[in-house]
Amino acid sequence: MAGLTTTERGYGWSHEKVRAQLMADHVDGSPCWWCGLPVFREKTANWDGESLHADHSEERARDGGDADRLLHGICNKQRGGGSRDDQRPAVTGVAMDERMPDVVVSPEDESLDIGTTWFDWPEMA
Repeated sequence: MAGLTTTERGYGWSHEKVRAQLMADHVDGSPCWWCGLPVFREKTANWDGESLHADHSEERARDGGDADRLLHGICNKQRGGGSRDDQRPAVTGVAMDERMPDVVVSPEDESLDIGTTWFDWPEMA
């Protein structure tokens, strides 16, 4: 499906409105359902550098209704139709990508506490 517009792939204005609402309701730093790493509205803050994708918990092909959550772009692509949901990194603890070989995600990882946000401390001159 490379090169097709979102409308040609079956996503149109209604999907964009749902995504916009999900983005408005999103809490930066919340864990991604697929990988467990934090998700941010600003794409450059996400580990994959991509914009967040609106994802359907239930397969869209099986009339999954509207998208109901946000995932990293790569996570959404890896999830595909959802047939590998039991193998997602948030469950298995396997690193997401060869670009992040030292990242191991597990449900017990306290660094994924969505109540904590870390910012770089500005340098004082």
